[in-house]
Amino acid sequence: MQLDIPIPRTIFSVSQINNTIGRILQQQPLLRDVWVRGQISNLSRPSSGHVYFSLKDEKNILKAVMFRSSAERLKFQLRDGDEVLVRGKIDIYAASSSYQINVRTIEPLGEGALQRAFEELKQKLAGEGLFDEVHKKPLPNYPKKIGVITSPTGAAIQDIYQGIQKRYPIAELLLYPTSVQGAKAPSEIVRAIRGMNRRKDIDVLILGRGGGSIEDLWSFNEEVVAHAIFASKIPIISAVGHEIDYTISDLVADHRSPTPTAAAEHVVPDKDELITQLEQWSHRLTNASQNRFEGFKVVLEEIGTRLSPEKRRDAINNLSQSIDDLEAAYQRAIKEKLKTESNNIQSMAARLNSVSPLATLERGYSISKNVSGEIITSSSQISKGDSLNVTLSKGSLRCTVDESLNE
Repeated sequence: MQLDIPIPRTIFSVSQINNTIGRILQQQPLLRDVWVRGQISNLSRPSSGHVYFSLKDEKNILKAVMFRSSAERLKFQLRDGDEVLVRGKIDIYAASSSYQINVRTIEPLGEGALQRAFEELKQKLAGEGLFDEVHKKPLPNYPKKIGVITSPTGAAIQDIYQGIQKRYPIAELLLYPTSVQGAKAPSEIVRAIRGMNRRKDIDVLILGRGGGSIEDLWSFNEEVVAHAIFASKIPIISAVGHEIDYTISDLVADHRSPTPTAAAEHVVPDKDELITQLEQWSHRLTNASQNRFEGFKVVLEEIGTRLSPEKRRDAINNLSQSIDDLEAAYQRAIKEKLKTESNNIQSMAARLNSVSPLATLERGYSISKNVSGEIITSSSQISKGDSLNVTLSKGSLRCTVDESLNE
């Protein structure tokens, strides 16, 4: 005989089940900060400002919500069919007993989407006046200290440094190292611009990096970077990518250079051209003085032909005395001007000489090159047994590397 023993039952409400599932989801670290790739569908924007949509792939659908505080920071307009990458946390919407992703940020995928985001932000900032010529600040003619905002390990800083050393080596460079791509880059660039503006000794800023894809350059298309450039009190040269690359930073900056190398050419004058100009000014001053004296002589001769011999003699004497006085005054002026220009040239020459490689060699340093003529700046460029040409202040040496020490 079998007895039916009642089994005790635990009864839950719907809310208890949903709350239990919600707690389980919250306890999963992986689901609290997750990136999901998918295609947008069923996009809805009610008057609340929140954004509702679904993310789908070939087989499944995940519901998504982006609340107004996050939606207001979107850099582009969402559309059904967009391929996107979203970041958020998985939770449960108790009212419909369904799980969803609470989205904090959205990034477009593919060059087409990024180009659309670029055009939309460009139109928005143009409407706010950030590109207007009236806001462009002039570049200094003779900058003493140039701030550079870029990666410390990229090719851009080397191109800028070498260009300025060649054209105007008396200028000083100050690097503010930042990331130039990736999630952290925009905030680091903004911090660098603001940090440079807190200094009182920076005459001009160069903001840039080498070339890359639209994704690589995207940090320079961020709205926060555009507003930081616009707010800068120091004139900024944007030198991002190659000549064909255009970014929002290029449009907001006070001057756009197609490459970092071109930025170095735009920011400083050429020392050889300056010295030539000084020599030309000195020559023009001498010619102008001589022409003035010749003019006085012609006037004197014309007056002499219209006067009697006695008055002619007196007029000649008076004019001769005036000419002597003028000649003495002009000679003094010429000497002072030439002295000033000579001092300027000597001062510039001394400053140029102080930073020249020859002056460095005279202080006991040397320049090492490999057999191809490439200057060695790091031990990683050479290996044991390599031949080096070492240039000294007087003479040179041919050496063989016995050991390469780590940096």
